[in-house]
Amino acid sequence: MDPHHRKIDLQSPADLTYLHTNIKHSAQQKLDLAIPASAIPAKEPDDSFRPQVQQLISDYITQTLTLALPSLAINGLDAETSMLVDDKNTNESVEDESNYEPYDPRLAERLRTLYRQL
Repeated sequence: MDPHHRKIDLQSPADLTYLHTNIKHSAQQKLDLAIPASAIPAKEPDDSFRPQVQQLISDYITQTLTLALPSLAINGLDAETSMLVDDKNTNESVEDESNYEPYDPRLAERLRTLYRQL
């Protein structure tokens, strides 16, 4: 397997929104199969299990796509965190952003050159 991969190229920010929406929709369908709303007893309307699971899934999807952003290029430009719109978490900042550097093609090329010299 080649250790030097190209970025995933999307044509527009709408493509990223489309992917995010479809992933969330698919996760919602799986959640509906695993924990159907009809399975919650009527005498317990304040059951917090399903909403907690929904929030955990939503957070996981958002975090996964946020961590994947440095490997995405939208119309030749680097993808930014602001392009990933999450309807519930729009005011939250990304905590792990400082742990990862964005993809630098010049640095990657220099690394390939150094590998060839070895």
